[in-house]
Formats: sequence, structure tokens, C-alpha cells
Amino acid sequence: MGEKQLYVVLATLSLLGTGAVLFGCAVAFAAIKATGEKRLAGWTEGAASWIFGGRGLARKILIVGVILAAGYSGALFAASLGSQEWNLEPGAEKYFCEIDCHIAYAVVGAAKARTIGPDAGKIAARGTFYIVSVRTRFDEATISPRRGDSPLEPGPRRVTLVDAAGNSYGASETALLALEKTGVASTPITQALRPGESYVSIFVFELPSGARDPRLLIANPPVWPERIFIGGEGSLLHKRVYLRLPG
Repeated sequence: MGEKQLYVVLATLSLLGTGAVLFGCAVAFAAIKATGEKRLAGWTEGAASWIFGGRGLARKILIVGVILAAGYSGALFAASLGSQEWNLEPGAEKYFCEIDCHIAYAVVGAAKARTIGPDAGKIAARGTFYIVSVRTRFDEATISPRRGDSPLEPGPRRVTLVDAAGNSYGASETALLALEKTGVASTPITQALRPGESYVSIFVFELPSGARDPRLLIANPPVWPERIFIGGEGSLLHKRVYLRLPG
């Protein structure tokens, strides 16, 4: 297991463990309040009663929960504030880790156009079309020989172009359909792969004329667990890893 994979496993266990303990604290707190602490006082004896029983147990459990939540939140924000923004050069790969770190993405081509489509059905951009080719690869060096050759389906990704001013632009399905009518083939970015396999997906973005120095951002959708994953790129305030376009 690589260093990055080990970190993801530990971060996942931290999230699951913290969530489980906080859930247990909430259940115990509710049960104590419903049962009554006086009845629990006689269930334990000696020093153990301070932790497991006696009066004030609900308050003690609440304190433990607050300390645990504060500690996890502190680690989450420390990891995000300590992160750095990266710009990968064309061809350099950005890995995604979902327990494992098998899937890598790279920009392998880019072009600009004012119009797209066959002669009989061209569509014109209000600014400029950016046609970006993205390679998705299943890195066979990240698996053990025991895994086998079964396919892996990449998770959903959010693919956008971000200009120098921080404006984001989503891909145009209409422009891609027009491009495909000229014979250009694109593979869906979520298509399953076997170890060692790769494919290329085409994305077409329409940017205004004033947009400068666009970079590609491939990220996970902004779902809630991703927002509180320590060290995850989608976590709160975490910096992003961008992919530069050729030329």
C-alpha cells in the first residue's frame, strides 16, 4: 500500500470512527435522560462509576462528544488551511483516492475553435470553444496481484474549466454532440476499466472572449461526506489541484 493510499485509509477510519462514537454518545445521552440518572447511580461502584455511571453521567458524555467533535473539526481545518494549490502540466496525472488510488486523469490535448460541427450544421460560439481531451487510466501499479482483472467503474466526476478570474464553466453537451457529428469519438468518463486500460473523453467548453488562462478542474461532486473528509480536496477550504492545458 502506497503512502497516499495509507493516508486515505487512515482518514476514512477517522471519519467513520468519529461518526460512530458521536452517534453512540448521542444515543447514550438520550437514554440516560429518558431513564434518569438516579436509577443509574447504583449500577456501578468505585472509580468506574465516574465514567460509567452515577450522577452527572449525561454531562460527562456530552463533554466527551464535544471534545471529540472539536478535535476532528480542528484536524479538518488544519489539513485544509495547510494545503496548497497545484497546477499539473499537460500529461501529468491527477489521482483520485476512494480508499484505493487506482484512477488517474491527465489532459492529453486541447484546441480552440470559433465554430464546431459539420458544414451543414455548424454552431458558433459566443466567445471561444475549448476542446479538451482527458485520458482516464487505471494504474495497474496500484493494485496487488491478488486483485485479479475485474473492471472498476470510476466514480462520478465534476469537470469544469476555471479561468484566471476564478470563473467556472461547465461542459457543453450541445457542442460535444455537434463535434461528434464530424467523426470525433468520446468515451464517457465514468466507463469501467480493467487494470492497465485507459480511454480518452472529450469535453467542449464555451468561454467568453475575455476569459484568460483557463485550467481544467476534475473533482468529485460536492456531496456531504466529501466536505468533512480530512485532507480531501473537496473538504471545506481545501485548495484545488488543476490541470493546465497544452499551449
